[in-house]
Amino acid sequence: MLTAILLAYDAPARPLRRDAITRSLASLVEACVQGLVADAVLVGAPGSGLERIADEAGCMLVEAMRKEEGLTQALDIARQETALLLLAGNAIERGFIEEVDDAFAYGAAERAFVLRAAPSSLVTRLAPNLAEPVGLIARKNALRAAQSGDLKKLAKRLRCAELKSSARRTF
Repeated sequence: MLTAILLAYDAPARPLRRDAITRSLASLVEACVQGLVADAVLVGAPGSGLERIADEAGCMLVEAMRKEEGLTQALDIARQETALLLLAGNAIERGFIEEVDDAFAYGAAERAFVLRAAPSSLVTRLAPNLAEPVGLIARKNALRAAQSGDLKKLAKRLRCAELKSSARRTF
């Protein structure tokens, strides 16, 4: 089982909308029902209005100015030993649950995995592993040791295996 950690920080070029965060959380409902995700933590900047979303979704809330600091706090309160990091504004697509279940069932539970954005250009359609990392599955101790809030750096440091499923943008 996983603890889902949703990182809801605004990008400089595009502010994050509340409905995008809600859609990201909603994409995890089936994973909860199927028993893959046990709990969730919403992480964002203080004063960004995430309290209401966290309350309505029934998830824990961590507020921190820096993404790295927020991730560290979220890992401290995560109930499961393995975490799914997901950038808010992205929703997991069909096939993700089955793929992760199969990976865990066949002995890859200790391995880290990267979830990439759904292909949006010719280049990413031809080479999907060039798409931006928007999610990551890894053990909490490995995430702490990697010491970064940037998913691209984390994926590289943890030598993540590529998931075939992807996540689509919700905004």
